[in-house]
Amino acid sequence: MKGVFCLEGFWYGDHRDTTSVYPVLDLVRRYQDLPFVHHRCATVEEFVFSLERWKTKAFHRRYPLLYLAFHGEPGKILIGKESFSLDQLADLLGNKCSGVVIYFGSCATMKLDRRKLQAFMQRTETVALLGYKQEVDWLTSASFEIRLLSSLLLHPFDSRGIQKIDEDIKKNCRAQVKELDFCLVPNERVWFPRRRK
Repeated sequence: MKGVFCLEGFWYGDHRDTTSVYPVLDLVRRYQDLPFVHHRCATVEEFVFSLERWKTKAFHRRYPLLYLAFHGEPGKILIGKESFSLDQLADLLGNKCSGVVIYFGSCATMKLDRRKLQAFMQRTETVALLGYKQEVDWLTSASFEIRLLSSLLLHPFDSRGIQKIDEDIKKNCRAQVKELDFCLVPNERVWFPRRRK
């Protein structure tokens, strides 16, 4: 069973704030036996430390869905008061993401030129990126994520599996996909592998 490695920021900057994606993960775990690791990150240092551990082969093979739940801007996630760009994330991850899907549970991070998303995936060897291209409502996105996680569990993280996930989400969550401006972008090298000469 594929697992989820979720790093989450503090949404309103206060450790007393209980707003979290944890209940979404726990609900899917209870009904579909989802293995997951969830950790809160208040600083870039905590974020980097956690990803350094996750990107080891033994760890990310068990948890190939990297779920980053933070505030966001186009091409960035926000960790506390600092921004962390996709270029910085690619530098951190290196080429250690073979077989991995990254889900940006953050506003507008995916509002970026498709070529830049492809460049990120080719550097990191990520299979696909998922996320939103605009600001999203908390409850709408949380309800959508339950269905998204369920679909991600059902299919392998390869070209055929990603295509099935894409079809399932577009078919069964059409209104939410449109409302949230959700997109799934596959790595073209995985989706359309180069033929041998």
